[in-house]
Amino acid sequence: MHRNGSQVTENRSIEDAGDRRRAKSSPDVVVDAILSGIRSGWLVPGQRLVEADLTHSLNVSRGPVREALKRLAAEGVITLNQNRGAYVRALTRKEVIDMLTVLEVITGLTAKLATYAIRHGTCREEFERAHEALMAFRDQGDSVDFMEARRRYYDVLLRAGGNEELKRAMPLMQIHLLRLQFQQRVSSEDRARQFREYERITAAILSGDATRAERMTKLHIRRTRMTLSRLPETAFLRGDRERSVA
Repeated sequence: MHRNGSQVTENRSIEDAGDRRRAKSSPDVVVDAILSGIRSGWLVPGQRLVEADLTHSLNVSRGPVREALKRLAAEGVITLNQNRGAYVRALTRKEVIDMLTVLEVITGLTAKLATYAIRHGTCREEFERAHEALMAFRDQGDSVDFMEARRRYYDVLLRAGGNEELKRAMPLMQIHLLRLQFQQRVSSEDRARQFREYERITAAILSGDATRAERMTKLHIRRTRMTLSRLPETAFLRGDRERSVA
């Protein structure tokens, strides 16, 4: 799942992220750099994280790197394996199904609460802009920029809803990893369906119909789960390789 010619660019991306965060503690610098690399698409699910590369790129010792890797493993972002080292987390079939089953409930509630707030003017214009930005990727939905636009779409809904516990419950980075792992495996037909569903969700929210917004959002996640469940085994991490020592 490596990108051709990505190693040099990836190291530069990580190094730049480290330069921007020198005021933070060394483990925080490493954590931020790895998360930035994942968000930008330079680090992808299944990709190995080499301690020596991180220490060199970020100008830190091995201790902070190891502490950062353990922290990210505890948060479900990377996998630490006794024999294979550290890797950006790739998901097994069961993990994908389990995650989307939970997300169906969480995102449905997110849409419902956001609809109540937007109906009274909270974040309405911001949400409209986020929807327009998302729809701009209708014909290029497999890009990293599209995933960022989709993240902002849901971020606005979370902020509009105003429920801090719901924000903490939403596994944002794991969701991003899931999207990275499967984005290029989604068919053009399924992609078109997804955008039609975004339009229905947005229409329900802007019309103030909280019940329909929740139902449409849950249906969207349920159909995503069904789409991914049809993928071949090669799309998933094998369960026998997921042995974390974190």
